[in-house]
Formats: sequence, structure tokens, C-alpha cells
Amino acid sequence: MDSLEIMDGVRGIVADIFECDPGTLSAETRLMTDLPCESIDLLEIGARLGQTFRVPVDDEAAFLRSLRYHVSCGGDPEAVIRREYPHLPPERVKALALSLADPDAAPQLCLGDIAAYIRAALPSA
Repeated sequence: MDSLEIMDGVRGIVADIFECDPGTLSAETRLMTDLPCESIDLLEIGARLGQTFRVPVDDEAAFLRSLRYHVSCGGDPEAVIRREYPHLPPERVKALALSLADPDAAPQLCLGDIAAYIRAALPSA
């Protein structure tokens, strides 16, 4: 399964849950800001991801739940994010680290983060 198919699958799940047009969603769509997503919705998304892609979904990793905690424990933020969330691409790691530098800005979980998690969780062909 290629990256586009994975992103389309993630987009389809999220569009179905939030009853919106999948064409309005992109890798940059922020779940908690751009959609009416609440933490309970992440449970449904996680369950649907597991069913659709046939992979176990670790909510901590897939939804970056403990991101701020991990970074607060010390060390270079980019190194910590790379270690804790190895599925994230380097440009996303950098963006998250920058967002954490601003105490008024909350790091935002994006659809692309979830797609990256699924890509990493799928068995290699």
C-alpha cells in the first residue's frame, strides 16, 4: 500500500466520522482545530484505523498523546520527538519542535501524522 492510498484511507475514515467531504481534508488538516474533534473521537478513529488497515493502533504514538510530556523531560526537542515518534518525517519533527518552543502554541495533531503512523505500522511488502 503506497502513501497516497494510506492518506486516502485516513481521510475517508475521518470524513466519515465528521460527516464532511474527504476532498476538504489534507495531510495538514489539524484534528482538534480544523474539525470538531474531541478526545473521544480519537478512540473511534483509532478503532477504525485498526479495522481498515489491519494493524494494531497505539493511541499514544498515533495521536502524539504524550508529546509535550516527553519533551518536558529534557533533551533536545527534535531528538526527543524523533525517538518517541519515529514514524514522523523529519520536516514534521522540526515543525512540532518549533511549535513547542512557543508556550502559547499547542502542537497540533494532523492527518498526515496519523497516515505516517499507519505507514510505519504496516508490514513491509
